[in-house]
Amino acid sequence: MSGIVAYAIRTCLGQALLGKTLAGDRIHDSAVEPLEEMIKPEPQPFIVISTDDEEAEARGWELLDAKRAINIVVEVAIGGMTKVDLPASEGGGPALRLDIPHTDEGLETTLNMVGRQIYREILVGGAWSDLFRDIAYGLSKVTVRRGANAEQGTRFAARQYVFTADTIAEPDFGTEPEGLFAEMIALMEADTYLAKDVPLLRRMIAGAPLPDWHRAQVELGLTDRSYRALGLGPLFRAEGEPAAQRFTLNRRGRAPLVVQAEP
Repeated sequence: MSGIVAYAIRTCLGQALLGKTLAGDRIHDSAVEPLEEMIKPEPQPFIVISTDDEEAEARGWELLDAKRAINIVVEVAIGGMTKVDLPASEGGGPALRLDIPHTDEGLETTLNMVGRQIYREILVGGAWSDLFRDIAYGLSKVTVRRGANAEQGTRFAARQYVFTADTIAEPDFGTEPEGLFAEMIALMEADTYLAKDVPLLRRMIAGAPLPDWHRAQVELGLTDRSYRALGLGPLFRAEGEPAAQRFTLNRRGRAPLVVQAEP
């Protein structure tokens, strides 16, 4: 995947679902191991979130701002009896538990319940789910696939949800995180587990600082020669009078970037 946007999607959705479904805290980010192997030590329901195929509308070398669609894959698997603690508000309590049996019907019922919970948290959840929907804002298709296995003594059922959505642009190079990415970092800093990843994320977004004129050149995908042909060369050359005094780049989903001639 392209980078920061894919990471942000997985992080936001994973945090939104954490502890909110029958999978509890068994939420995995992009697990490479096959479901058959993950089921053996973890028969209770679990969720794997990954970002799969991505397509971008190429416009020269404008890679950061290219309109893109990404497949967000949420896999749910269950390989044993599901234990559900009923809340006191529903007549339950610490000693009352609903057990969904390890049968075809029971496995299917569990998948139905978790799928419903996933949809609820995406649509009704709090700050993390709101941020997820802001980043992957243009949902165009949802594909649901079933999976199962009863071989080699491992009996499990699985369901895969593939959300195809347009996303916001990748963050600029050479500048501090802003907008939705700054919001995500603030949420990460407030989380004990995620806070350790913030310094690396900031470094990946910003990297070495870049002046505004160079950021505009990067976003347009222009070489130095092409940039000078627009009359903007003197903005970053010491000699000569600038052919352009001001240049405004309107960026998809972000504030305009204004480049002015330097004295």
